[in-house]
Amino acid sequence: MNQSKIVVTVLTLSACALFGIGCGGEEESKTKVVQERPKPPPKPKVKTVAKLAESLSIDSRVQLDENEAPRSEAQRIAILKFFDAMLKLDSDSLKSMMSFKDQLELDAMVNEGLSSSMDEVSLVMLKTGNSPEGRPCVMAIYEIELEYQVQLWFIENTGQNFTFVAVETPPHLVEKLSGKWITNYFEWKSKQAEIAQQPDEEISYGLTGESTSSSGNKGGGSGPGPPGVPGGIPGR
Repeated sequence: MNQSKIVVTVLTLSACALFGIGCGGEEESKTKVVQERPKPPPKPKVKTVAKLAESLSIDSRVQLDENEAPRSEAQRIAILKFFDAMLKLDSDSLKSMMSFKDQLELDAMVNEGLSSSMDEVSLVMLKTGNSPEGRPCVMAIYEIELEYQVQLWFIENTGQNFTFVAVETPPHLVEKLSGKWITNYFEWKSKQAEIAQQPDEEISYGLTGESTSSSGNKGGGSGPGPPGVPGGIPGR
């Protein structure tokens, strides 16, 4: 009798070993299947600004720090191309990335000698961020003979296309900004709007970067362009 039990036990263990019947074989099989599933391919890394600038042959005067650059590679490329075209005054490329209103202003400024003004630009430092409403922005700080002028642009994205829309930027604004420049700009603009709403008619305020009194006299330049440049693009 004992011998029969031993034989049955041996046969049962053999079956378990061969076929996994009732001995946890099915669970082991499932575990192996899970382990053998292919891993998804890694996400492509965003190219650095330096690599993009080199591959696109961007003018060396265009400076966008890696810490200031947007995370989107497509947006990085659009920003670099836009300011490269501006420095080189490539009107066709610029217009393809501008709002209709800014295209008209560009034509007027080209007729007024914008090309020679761009030749005098020694550096364009770029900063990116968002408006309080969440609209992507890029701020350009132009260096011309050690003087600086600021221009802010909204960046609009439709599919694969990017459009840059100039934001009203008063002259000498660089003297009023610090820290996070784009955030600081909108804070400054909000304060100027509050000052403008004050009832005191005698108060002087700098809503557009000029000192304006109740008499209507204004100080500062007639247009917010870079030093020696008519108001508008690139320093509206």
